Parts: sequence; C-alpha cells; structure tokens
Amino acid sequence: MLAFDHLVIATPKPEIAAANAAKTKNIVTLQGGEHKKWGTYNYLAFMENNSYIEWIGIHQPNNARKSDNPLIQLLFRKQQENRNGPIQYALRTYNMDGLVKHFRKHNIDYAGPFTGSRKKPDGTTLRWRMLFPQHDKFVLPFLIEWGNTSNRPKQNHHINNVSFTSIQYGNQTINFEEMIDIFQTVYQLKTPVLTNEKQQPIAEWPLENGILQVSTRDGIHATFDHLTFR
Repeated sequence: MLAFDHLVIATPKPEIAAANAAKTKNIVTLQGGEHKKWGTYNYLAFMENNSYIEWIGIHQPNNARKSDNPLIQLLFRKQQENRNGPIQYALRTYNMDGLVKHFRKHNIDYAGPFTGSRKKPDGTTLRWRMLFPQHDKFVLPFLIEWGNTSNRPKQNHHINNVSFTSIQYGNQTINFEEMIDIFQTVYQLKTPVLTNEKQQPIAEWPLENGILQVSTRDGIHATFDHLTFR
C-alpha cells in the first residue's frame, strides 16, 4: 500500500515561509538542506505518522532551469510566474521497480526514476529515488522511495504532535470520473469510496497513513489533524 510522504510548497524564501508557518500554526520547522545539482534548498516540518511538509525554493536558477527532474521544472515554472503555495505531493512506495514495470505494461507515460540526495545539517547524506507518472492535461503526484536512511529527525522533539490526515487534489479541466479512472490505473487503487463535501463529490482511497482524495475542487488541499495547507 502507498503512503503519503510529503507536501511540496513552492516559495522564494523557504526559511521565511517555514518561520511564518511555525508562528501561525504553532509547529516546529527545521532547516532541511541543499540539492546542489538542482539549485534548490528546503525547510521541513515533520509529523507523527511518517509524513512531512517541505518548503522549497531556488537559489541557483541556472541549475534549476537546466534540470530534467519534473518537480524542479514545475517549481521553476511556478517561480517564474510568481505563484507560490502547494504545487505537488509525494506518495511513498517500497517497490518503485514494480511500479515501473506496471507503467510499462499499461503504457503509462513516466519520467525517471531520478536519484536525489542532500546533505543534512548534521553532515549525513540523505538519498532517495523519484518516479513521475505523466499526463498531458494535469500534474500527477509523484512517487518516492527512500534509501537506507529515512527522512526523519533524530530528535523526537523535532517531530510535531500532529498527524497527516488527508491529501485532496482537484482539477476542473478533467472530468471527475476520468480523474478517478486515471488515479486507479496509475496508482493501482481499488474502487474508491464516494462522498460529498459542501455539495462537491469526492473519491477517496486509504493510504498507509491517511486518505488520498480527488475532487472537483481545483488545487491541492492537505490536512494534518486541525491544520490545513492549500
């Protein structure tokens, strides 16, 4: 089963955005590190159920512009348009090679896997792989698989007493039933539970640590207990 891994929030100054979130939402945020080959850096807020929030920005535009990583390409476009806020989210897998085989078998376009790494403030190196299913009408959430070291802080007091609850994505340019079918096919999901929220239909599937939703409401809406990011 897939798990929610993290929410990606684009911002020109991750340190300022994270500090503002720490103040307004009463959460602990930490310096993440640099992704030198992508020209980016981040700040993070870790949650109890192995999930986190990432504020990411660009400090070397030339590296970011040249990157072939779809997430960095998306971030660069958003920064050029001065559009900040949640732009993507990652679903965690423990079998990325199996997903690649699934994509090939069902003729699902994808990019990757891309290897990533960054130096943590304590000097250790964090490594991961990223896989990006592709669609010509909208951006699908990407998949991440961590190496031998998970992305968790060493100190328990750096983990917020808050848990990931749900991630919802909507795109009004796509028919709701078509969106459901795409998510089921790409992520190997079963028949969803259909609900309504404020007269808007929602399809939802269980994740290892919360709920994945698609709706007719535009954008990304992430909930961590009583906290909402949109």
